[in-house]
Amino acid sequence: MISKPTRVNRDSSFDLLIVRHGESEANAEGRMQGRFDSPLSDKGREQARRIGRWLHAHGLGWDFAVTSPLARAGETPPIIAETCGGPPPVSEPLLCEIAAGALEGRPWTDIVRAFPSYAARGITELGDFAEYGGESYDEVQARVSAFLDFVAARVADGHGRLLVVGHGGFNFHLVKRLICVPVPRVCILRMENGAVTAIHVEERRGTELGEVVFHVPLELMGAPPEAPSEVPPPGSAG
Repeated sequence: MISKPTRVNRDSSFDLLIVRHGESEANAEGRMQGRFDSPLSDKGREQARRIGRWLHAHGLGWDFAVTSPLARAGETPPIIAETCGGPPPVSEPLLCEIAAGALEGRPWTDIVRAFPSYAARGITELGDFAEYGGESYDEVQARVSAFLDFVAARVADGHGRLLVVGHGGFNFHLVKRLICVPVPRVCILRMENGAVTAIHVEERRGTELGEVVFHVPLELMGAPPEAPSEVPPPGSAG
């Protein structure tokens, strides 16, 4: 499925602050999450506070906040708002992480043993979990489109800034969809816990298209660098 660019009927623009939740307990344990509902770890809560301090220091507020209903994402914006203020978030199921089916809740070593076909996949086969009872790539793209319709309804006047708190996998597909025409299947973008991505969206020759204003990991907000993991990450559903 090749996602088509959005045609627009307005001549205004808006901004999205797209945030990945802080570290969850399952992240700390190296587990594939998807819809596996794991709360933030203590470290993840501190990461959310750091995000809030960084946004506040740079004068970055928002007019509307929306979050995934999964616990690790839902916990993040109220902690951010302790420093920044702003309206309380609305919970939106369209922002849920990509469903990974039978892989959910499993550590990488378990996935390799139980599902060797997943570990053996090539780069162009990632992002599709239908084989394991999760979402297909096309289903994820359809959900991204539905979420962008949700966004359009919230900024019908073409102005404002939205805080969007979600997950590594879904946020990646959302950013890719916003800034690329045509939308590629394969794209490399570091989307770690606490990453903040600002996208400015406006009409460009009749097509609604975004540009990356900044993409900031926690390390650039003053957090200590993460030590490289000796275990490969379980996938793009965190």
